[in-house]
Amino acid sequence: MITYDEIYNRMKSEFSAKSKYDFDEVSDAAIRMRVLAGEIFNAMTNIEWLKNQMFVATASGEYLDYFASQRGLERKQAQKAQGEITFFINEPVENSIFIPKGSMVATADTEPLRYVTVEDAEIAAENTLVSVSAEADKAGKISNIPINTAKIIVSAPAEINYAYNREPFEDGCDKETDDELRERIKASFLVPSNGTNKAYYEKLALSVPGITKAGVIAKGRGTGTVDVYVSNGENSPSSAAVAQAQVLIAKNRELNVDVKVISAQLRKINLSVAVYAKDGYIRNDIVNICTQVFKDYLNEIEIGGTMYVAELGKRLMNSGCICSYKFPTNFVDVNATAAQVFSVGTVKIEVK
Repeated sequence: MITYDEIYNRMKSEFSAKSKYDFDEVSDAAIRMRVLAGEIFNAMTNIEWLKNQMFVATASGEYLDYFASQRGLERKQAQKAQGEITFFINEPVENSIFIPKGSMVATADTEPLRYVTVEDAEIAAENTLVSVSAEADKAGKISNIPINTAKIIVSAPAEINYAYNREPFEDGCDKETDDELRERIKASFLVPSNGTNKAYYEKLALSVPGITKAGVIAKGRGTGTVDVYVSNGENSPSSAAVAQAQVLIAKNRELNVDVKVISAQLRKINLSVAVYAKDGYIRNDIVNICTQVFKDYLNEIEIGGTMYVAELGKRLMNSGCICSYKFPTNFVDVNATAAQVFSVGTVKIEVK
């Protein structure tokens, strides 16, 4: 696109050519011309931005949402991680201890993550603990945490001695990005759903927050049956997400078709690789980068897909932190069944 300086210089040259005298940069005409050039540049910038909003490949924000709505799609919103907090007392007491909804614990991070109970509970008389359903204070993938991470009591009855999460908090997800929504829109053009095909059921399942992958098996339980396998990337989707997908698909299914939504089976892939470091990288950074490359690759593979060793090797090299790598001889391509999705198992990276 033409720049402000190019617009101004073109106007100045035209003015000098037509007026037949030298252009004075501090004149009233120069000030007017600079203002006008600025407005023209702003208008051209807006036109260029609007041109980008006319196509799925370049649209963004609410304009991309408009394209999605034309395809029967909606942007997925951020979800809060779900789990449980267990509250403890050191010794049993004769009376019950009431723990109100909204009691809070947090992680010990510099910027702590907070988790809030979503129901009233109590530690019954003569007992020392109770587990209470809870959710993250804020939505987002960052709120997914492992066991024994949220253990700083922020608000709880004074009788409580300590608390922590005995199970991981899971199913937190970020709001769908423009790039992620764009890929779903493109897929809807490549394989149009017609109310009866595989793409139709996949589109319905993928519209549910907390579900990022879907695979369909027709006639798996006999004629007139459809099984929809769903996943949330590295993890199984929550029972609530599966139930929501089941209700949605049951409502929109074909007549006389028995549709069942099932959480895809996790097939863990273990990684063992020797990598040769490039100058300027330390061991811990290389391990973290290569581990993330492995996770990202598995997360991109669809349900029932194939993990290719050559593709993983290429991605490790493209990470920029290594100059070579070596897999064990028994590390080979892996095919998932139509009901399986890959997830990360044990990761062992030897840096040389």
